[in-house]
Amino acid sequence: MNFLNNTFEHLFVVESNKIDPQPGFDGTNPNDLMYQNHMEALEFVLSKDWNIGPHTALDIHRVLTRGIPFFENHNNSGFYRNCDVYIGGEQCPAPYLLPDLMTNFWFYYTEKLMNESKLPPLEIALISHNIFEVIHPFIDGNGRTGRLIFNKVLTQMGDKPRVIFFNDRFSYYEEIQIFRELHFYNNTFINLESFFDAV
Repeated sequence: MNFLNNTFEHLFVVESNKIDPQPGFDGTNPNDLMYQNHMEALEFVLSKDWNIGPHTALDIHRVLTRGIPFFENHNNSGFYRNCDVYIGGEQCPAPYLLPDLMTNFWFYYTEKLMNESKLPPLEIALISHNIFEVIHPFIDGNGRTGRLIFNKVLTQMGDKPRVIFFNDRFSYYEEIQIFRELHFYNNTFINLESFFDAV
C-alpha cells in the first residue's frame, strides 16, 4: 500500500499540478521532477521556523522551478518576468511595475491584512492570493506559487492548509477574474479598504 497517496501533501501537489501543468512534466507522479519540486516547496511552506516576507514568492518560485529547462535556460527561476504575459486575453502588469507591485503585495496588503484585518484567516489568505495572481509576477508558475503562498498565510495565522481542486478550477479562475475587475484599475489596486475595516 502506498501511504504517500493518502497524504494531504500528495493531494495538494497532484491537484495543483493538474490545474497548472508544466509542459513536458508529469507533476502527478512522485518520480517526476516537477512533483518533487512542488513537494519540496510545500514542505518549505508548511514548516514553522520562518514567516512569510517580501522575498517569499521568489524563494518559493525558485524551489518550484529548479532544474526545469524552461526556467533555468532563460534565467527565469526565482526571478520576476521581463516580458508581458496575458490571462484570458487580458494583459498583466508590465515588467517594470513588478518590483513596486510586489513590494506593495507584501507590506501594504498581505502583512497589513494579517496584522490588522479582523477577517478570518481563510478570507485573508484568499485576498492575498488573488492580489498575487492579478500581479502575475512570473513568466510561468504563478498559480502554483500563489496556492503555496495561500497556504503559508493560512498556516502562519493558525489555520489548517487547504487543497484547491482541479475540478473546481473554473470557479477558482472566475473568483480571480472577479477580484481583478473589482480591485485593479490602471495598474493600481483599488477598493481594498473594506477588507481592513471588516469586523
